[in-house]
Amino acid sequence: MKMGGCPLGGTSLVLAIAFLLTACVSPAGVTGFALQCPTVSAKAVKQINWTQVPEVDLRIRHGEFSPMVIRMRQGWPYVFRIRNGDNVGHAFNAYEFLTNVTVIQTTFGGKVVDSECYGGIWVSPHETVEIRMVATVDGHYEYEDLPLTLLGGFTDGPDGVIIIEERKTRI
Repeated sequence: MKMGGCPLGGTSLVLAIAFLLTACVSPAGVTGFALQCPTVSAKAVKQINWTQVPEVDLRIRHGEFSPMVIRMRQGWPYVFRIRNGDNVGHAFNAYEFLTNVTVIQTTFGGKVVDSECYGGIWVSPHETVEIRMVATVDGHYEYEDLPLTLLGGFTDGPDGVIIIEERKTRI
């Protein structure tokens, strides 16, 4: 019995739908379609001395992220750097994290982008992405090197976690 149609037709359709429905990371730098992210008042941002805030460095080497656990405090500003030491690009797919912090400014490939709300960042080979941000919403946020968020079920699991500790009031 002869089967009609292209044997890859179904697979191609599934992949096409996946590309259309997912928030993906592009080689251009940052992408995603978050509906809304937390904000900080312009007055508060003006008060931040970016030379004095804590710096967090995340290094990618041989396809591994280091450190695997990052801790931040809710309400604090940070300079968060993602440095790719590999010869290939990597995705920092952290939709939940990036949509629960206030991104003030992102620099990638020497290009500065003002406040954005996105879910993933592409880090080109031997490049560093710098994010000036405020850790706004407390929680545990996993991240992984996966350009397509829809394919999250087909991964080995997260590459690491960022913990934003709840702000505690003093007595």
